Amino acid sequence: MGILLVGAGVAGAALALALKEAGLPFLWLSEEVGGASRVPVALVNPVRGRRGVLVPEGGEALQAARALYGRYAPLHMGLLRPVPEGEREAWERRLRGSGLRYLWRREGLYLPEAFWLEPGPFLERVWAELGGVRARVAACAPGEVVLEGGRRLRPEVVLYAGGAKGAGVFGLSGRFVAGLELLLAEYREEALSYRVFLAGWALGGSYLDLPGYDEPEPQEGETAWLLEGAEALLGYRPQVAGVWRGVRFRRPAPLSPIPGGYALTGFGSTGFLLAPLWAKRLVQALG
Repeated sequence: MGILLVGAGVAGAALALALKEAGLPFLWLSEEVGGASRVPVALVNPVRGRRGVLVPEGGEALQAARALYGRYAPLHMGLLRPVPEGEREAWERRLRGSGLRYLWRREGLYLPEAFWLEPGPFLERVWAELGGVRARVAACAPGEVVLEGGRRLRPEVVLYAGGAKGAGVFGLSGRFVAGLELLLAEYREEALSYRVFLAGWALGGSYLDLPGYDEPEPQEGETAWLLEGAEALLGYRPQVAGVWRGVRFRRPAPLSPIPGGYALTGFGSTGFLLAPLWAKRLVQALG
């Protein structure tokens, strides 16, 4: 067989679409659709963290992300990032030449091309359209992949685009970070972000490192951290109606070789921003 693609989160979906568009035949396998990518709300944001670090190639990545997700899901445009008046000159120096469209509002920096979406419908539609097959990979060696139940596949190229749960099968190590989103009783169309983000019905963020792949119950400190961040943005603590928990996988180099192919995984919270651009480049290199 030709190309075997493993994983149906955001990186897997982006790779599957890029392979299809390039006319490259492939078999798409995944134990589940979404995994940690199936957050209630995904914020696609090139300005990260408390210090406002600009993601390299953020402008180009935003364009690729909008083009890909907009074919399958509604995009809710616009992100406001509070920035004190005294810090704006330094921000302006960083933003010039970044390729990002931006403007200044009274409250801070506004990114009209940043957006949020609901990933679940996007992931399900791509999986159904491209004909993914539910299966779990039990082992991987050069030239051979063994599925649970004993079936053996011999692809020419293996692409692993799964997340934390299956990374060990492909010899991949990295950081496991507990991701948490609180589902709120109030809705916000335009996203707000500082060290946490508010968008749609969700309040999200992640900071808790885990020793390995696990999905522990949300800790009191995590919930308090998110609500404190929301209060800093809103001036009050919103009412919580539910909770989502997942495990994000982070690696210094999301694109790396594996036996017989490549892994595209380990983006952490930047996956929805960067995966479409990196997937397109990887498929172009394969072609």
